[in-house]
Amino acid sequence: MASKRPMIGITPGIDYRENKLYINNGYVEAIRLAGGLPVLLPLTDDLEFLKNTIARFDGILLSGGSDVDAKYWGEPNYTYGGEISPLRDEMEIFTAKEAIDLDKPILGICRGCQVLNIALGGTIYQDIYEEQKGKRLYKHSQNAPKWYPTHEVYIEKDTKVFKAHKEEVIRVNSFHHQAIKDVAPDFIVSSRCGDGIIESIEHTKCKFAIGVQWHPEVMWEKDATHLKLFIKFVASCQQAT
Repeated sequence: MASKRPMIGITPGIDYRENKLYINNGYVEAIRLAGGLPVLLPLTDDLEFLKNTIARFDGILLSGGSDVDAKYWGEPNYTYGGEISPLRDEMEIFTAKEAIDLDKPILGICRGCQVLNIALGGTIYQDIYEEQKGKRLYKHSQNAPKWYPTHEVYIEKDTKVFKAHKEEVIRVNSFHHQAIKDVAPDFIVSSRCGDGIIESIEHTKCKFAIGVQWHPEVMWEKDATHLKLFIKFVASCQQAT
């Protein structure tokens, strides 16, 4: 008999004008192909309901999206910040904390990586170009097809990201103007871009708690390398069932 697929809760974006939730299908298909059962999480500020909902899932995927309200790491929102999503911020930060507390596997992608770091006590740059003036940074908001890799990422050996890819250098896409600044306690940097920008973090005590700054969900169809992290994530969720 085939093993039961672990159920993975995926956080959605929200269009406030249309009152609609949305998700890029690349996340859903990546989880399905990796052996999981992808399910869209509710976007709610009922934290008791959310707590009970999270407990039913075998893993959590924090998807990409808009900027995070700077109040969550003790700063005002500066003029170079982008659109924020108050309901999503509250829901995802609570979800990240809950997953870590339960040692439930969690994967954060782009915004999700930043949320994971903020939720556990880290900070981010509101805009890497404004807050690191004088530093020669790469172009992190590419003008190229979303699936196209535009820069290299250098991965630390003996990290979960390295074990997933089995390579010290991979090429990735890039769609962000914010990035991790101060790494949250119990997390380590597992990869960086050539300009020093943090590209992935992982928790040192949890079975699987990883954030990546790039978007593998729009790359795996062109390059199967980018399905490997989803496979590791779902395998970790399978072990938790």
